[in-house]
Amino acid sequence: MPLELAPGTALLDEYAEKLVPGDDIGYHVGRIGHHWVVMAVCHKIGTHPAANVLANMRRSFPNIKHVLVVGIAGAVPCYGPSLQEQIVLGDIVVGCPQWSEGGVAHYESGAWKSEVAITRSGHTLEPSAALQTAVNNLRASYMKKPTSIPQFLRDIRTVLKVEAPEFEDPGGTRDFVFSDEFPHSDNTKLCSEICDFTKAKPRSDRGIKAIRQEDTPHIHYGTVGSANTLVVSSAKRDELYKENNIICFEMEAAGVVNSYQALVIRGICDYADSHKNKIWQKYAAATAAAYAKEVLLVLPPVQLDERGMFGYLVYVSIINSRKLTSIKLHDHSRLLRRDLKIIWNVCSR
Repeated sequence: MPLELAPGTALLDEYAEKLVPGDDIGYHVGRIGHHWVVMAVCHKIGTHPAANVLANMRRSFPNIKHVLVVGIAGAVPCYGPSLQEQIVLGDIVVGCPQWSEGGVAHYESGAWKSEVAITRSGHTLEPSAALQTAVNNLRASYMKKPTSIPQFLRDIRTVLKVEAPEFEDPGGTRDFVFSDEFPHSDNTKLCSEICDFTKAKPRSDRGIKAIRQEDTPHIHYGTVGSANTLVVSSAKRDELYKENNIICFEMEAAGVVNSYQALVIRGICDYADSHKNKIWQKYAAATAAAYAKEVLLVLPPVQLDERGMFGYLVYVSIINSRKLTSIKLHDHSRLLRRDLKIIWNVCSR
């Protein structure tokens, strides 16, 4: 979605839109720290469009090394032992290897064993060792010093001047969890018009682990569920969590991690139930982009080879640049010869 691409490009130190000859995808080129970055957005949701974007990008930038899939998603409101861990809207979920999962569960891949149950088969690839190390280094650093995410969120709003208010933290007073007994009854109307909020649990009633200061999302690490079906049922959401330990639901990552190692980063905009709305989408996209920037800033640059080529990616593709400061953004042919290696996939859910 454009709303997912916008905060990503807002965090670039330099920015230009570029076309690559023979490639139908428009790329967004810039720099984060010592890295040059190229971003691309899927034309529509789904695992297959995401796979196609990555395939095109790998053709245009044949030495891709690391992949990040960045965007928005729905999530379970609570998880873990006794369901004590609380995910609130605006939080971030990072797909990390759990038991037999590589960080992403393609939950619609398998064989139907009954009318209502599917036996999952196959296995998705886990993030590269370098990306997993970057995540672990960040987790350790958070124990010693504050995250830079609040500052990055302010930076996004500074750049996106016209729509800056849309990327503000909506606040806990606009965060409610409805139980299974109270589904949204009319998809043509907003929750604010027809839903009885006395039947919902506000964030303030969800305990100390649901408390958030403004612009301070919490980061959760676990299994991201990915499929071509959108989860809009709290009952199905809870069933998938119980069966597969999935804490987050989206519709692109499986198309990428089936064939390529990637780190999935998702900002949470709803609870994967019938009460979905767009109030939190832009802020959630911003929190995901902010965390992705933190990952990139701790990810060591790829070493130069004998031709002076190096880099990394974000569906987005990024190259490190100690010697690339002289590259002009309008000269895409020279940029291509640098063999970008990292992509940041700013796909929509």
